[in-house]
Amino acid sequence: MRRMWVGWLFLFPTLFLLGFFTMYPFIKVLDLSFRELDLKSVGKEMGRFVALNNYRYLMRHDQQFWHSLGLTVLFVAVVVILEFLIGLGLALLLNREFKGKKFVIALAVIPTVMAPAAVGLMWSLAVNHEFGIVPYFLKSLGISLKQALLGSRSTALLTIMLMDIWQWTPFMFLIMLAGLHGLPKEPYEAAQVDRASKLQIFRLLTLPLLKPLIVVALLLRVIDAFKTFDQVYVLTGGGPGDATELLALYAYRTNFRMWNLGYGAAVALVVYFVVLVVTAVFYTLTTAEKKGGAVSEA
Repeated sequence: MRRMWVGWLFLFPTLFLLGFFTMYPFIKVLDLSFRELDLKSVGKEMGRFVALNNYRYLMRHDQQFWHSLGLTVLFVAVVVILEFLIGLGLALLLNREFKGKKFVIALAVIPTVMAPAAVGLMWSLAVNHEFGIVPYFLKSLGISLKQALLGSRSTALLTIMLMDIWQWTPFMFLIMLAGLHGLPKEPYEAAQVDRASKLQIFRLLTLPLLKPLIVVALLLRVIDAFKTFDQVYVLTGGGPGDATELLALYAYRTNFRMWNLGYGAAVALVVYFVVLVVTAVFYTLTTAEKKGGAVSEA
């Protein structure tokens, strides 16, 4: 009993710091979301308690919020699915020994370790309409661009997606490759003895064995993709118009451009709860499948 209390005593400073730096900002933002705190409005009572008015307006009347939410859901769905498929394909392709493998893997992960703002700056040069390498490459393929890629509503979001796929596909690739390296060899040896095809081995062995890792990788990327801000802010700032204004950019504009801190806090919390719901859905699906598998085995 005494040893347990000593352990908690040593853990207390760390737990206190974690609680202070995580719970205090959350409680402060929650408090602001129930108040009217518009720094641009003169004559109003600053910090007046308005209960759920910010949330009511957000849900019922703020069309820009719903536009940003739809863009974010589309963005997350497209980039995460493509990153997973490309990353898994590359992992399967490189899941063998060959000369220079370590160099190839080290080269492949460079985009992921770069700072998001640096990635945004690099892509702003790459897609420049006058001297960028991407328009030049498209022109060499016979595709002429009438407008800049980031200057057209029809191509701006697509360009942002391509940038995100370029940066984060190596993340998926590394996780899938590590998972493939850790798979047991016995089931594959038995499948080869039974003369199973490569497609059967992949569908009946590799995917089921990788499933827990796939769920974790998808969950991490979905959470991170919902918070995408730096690259888009550097590249377009949400433009042209509102064509690339994701939820994180909308929350930033509400707080630090419009200086409506009360309403901006409500927007930030709704973004947080959207991510929380996505996490809960992932967790529920995975635990339900595990319980179902356990029941069927019994």
